[in-house]
Amino acid sequence: MKIVTSRYRQGDVFWAPDPFREGTNPRLWLVLATDSLPFPDEKYLCAALTTSDLPANHEVGDDWIAGRHPDKTSYCSPWVVGTVKHRAIANPQGKITTEFTEHMIDRCEDFLRGT
Repeated sequence: MKIVTSRYRQGDVFWAPDPFREGTNPRLWLVLATDSLPFPDEKYLCAALTTSDLPANHEVGDDWIAGRHPDKTSYCSPWVVGTVKHRAIANPQGKITTEFTEHMIDRCEDFLRGT
């Protein structure tokens, strides 16, 4: 059964398809932007969450407000970004702090600008 709220906000985390791996299970996505997109009620600009501790990933740690899996460490990959359609969301997972989310937005911008 698909459970989808009417709208997600910056800092929300949900399960949605991984466009970078065909035939795999959904992955977690952190919402970075909503209202600034051309279709704010239909699409979300997101960064991927992972359990991989890669050098440029950022550990979420205590920045989970809700939805943390106690047996797994989550990392955000600010260079793995994508637009997720609202209708593709499988389930909500939780929420991450505003501070962490804004830091990931800054890191995404660093990658885009090459700084």
